[in-house]
Amino acid sequence: MKLKTTILLAGIGLVTSMPGYAGSEIESLINMLHENGTVTDAQYQRLMAELKQNQTQAAADKAEVEEKLAEATKPSDVEVTTNGGLKVKSRDGKFETRLGGRVQADAAAYGGDPEMGDGTEIRRARLYLQGTMYYDWGYKLQYDFVDDGASGIKDAYLSYNGFDNLEIQAGNFKDPFSLQEQTSSKFISFTERALPSAFAAGRHIGVMATTSHQHWTLAGGLFGDTVSSEGGEDDEGWGAGSRLTWAPINQQAQVIHLGLGLNYRETGGANSARFRQQPETHIAGVNIVDTGSIAGVNDVLKAGAEIATVQGPFSAQAEYISTSVKRDSGSNLDFDGWYAQAGYFLTGESRNYKNGKFGGITPKANVGEGGIGAWELALRFSTLDLSDADIDGGEADSVTLGMNWYPTPTLRFTANYVDVLDVKGGANDSDEPSVFQLRSQWAF
Repeated sequence: MKLKTTILLAGIGLVTSMPGYAGSEIESLINMLHENGTVTDAQYQRLMAELKQNQTQAAADKAEVEEKLAEATKPSDVEVTTNGGLKVKSRDGKFETRLGGRVQADAAAYGGDPEMGDGTEIRRARLYLQGTMYYDWGYKLQYDFVDDGASGIKDAYLSYNGFDNLEIQAGNFKDPFSLQEQTSSKFISFTERALPSAFAAGRHIGVMATTSHQHWTLAGGLFGDTVSSEGGEDDEGWGAGSRLTWAPINQQAQVIHLGLGLNYRETGGANSARFRQQPETHIAGVNIVDTGSIAGVNDVLKAGAEIATVQGPFSAQAEYISTSVKRDSGSNLDFDGWYAQAGYFLTGESRNYKNGKFGGITPKANVGEGGIGAWELALRFSTLDLSDADIDGGEADSVTLGMNWYPTPTLRFTANYVDVLDVKGGANDSDEPSVFQLRSQWAF
């Protein structure tokens, strides 16, 4: 009997020491053996103590395992996504950073007069870092490696977005003026903007407030000079700009857009202004109309009117810009220009429109995924007049035919044929140059 009891107690002790035992069944067995006298009081106390100790240790071990498992399977504090570019975002939405850029490689062949040399170039090679911090603060830094030094700095600003539908920016960015200027070079329908881009307001260091809604936007700002301007004894120029857009119809694939813009610039110590334009190309660097440096300029006022529409695969837009130059001596000057363009997607896509400007194209079916990408035909007429009073900068009219192929949302290949119908006045009077140019673009 004593040997059986010893063996039984040893078995119970072994079982209670194992982490996988059923605690309630062992406890019932010990109680039963104690009640029928098989286990003495001392043995009973020892076995119950060991049982409780083992249960406590098992619970602690289980909690530790669960804690380690939870830690191992815990989601990362950041989300990393790639959609052409690289985007890193904290899960609480407090921080976000995106890396992007574009590379545009061009080739052009020229005909007619003036003489322009065929060639190739990297038109733009930009990288940018853009994001938010602490929910409401934004930033963007964009540099173009094609330009040198400070002139390569494009966008470089901080923004605050803590108000409903209102953004405040401070730094270097585009003045709010002109639809084709506000639309990124990645998304314009041709390789170059139309002739009236001679009146582009450009980028300046300043502060601007923008409110954006479903059917209208309004932006206004005060600006100093460009990042590449050099200091000296004279004051730098300053300016102010505003742009109002209204889209009474703003739906996917159906848009009507109207816009007005004003841009004022006081020339400061420079006391001069110049307007010039190439034949909707960039490689040759030859201007077909050019006012030269206009001396004694006090200020320049530009006014622009915009209209655009998207109707399924069809889109059209037009702008008129007038520029008034006030001189300290001599008569004031008035220049102007306008363009009208239309495009049609043979594969059924539509131009994307948001916040008063056009965005990128998303093909219905990408190349590499069983599709042929997006194909677009485009046609544009533009005119520019830079002659008035004693300034004979010349007047030019041009027609541009374009074809765009978007294999994927990040790739684009463009072919343009530009025919300058006539140049009247200026150094290139009666010249009629033509241009055939190609572009490959990677934008992410």
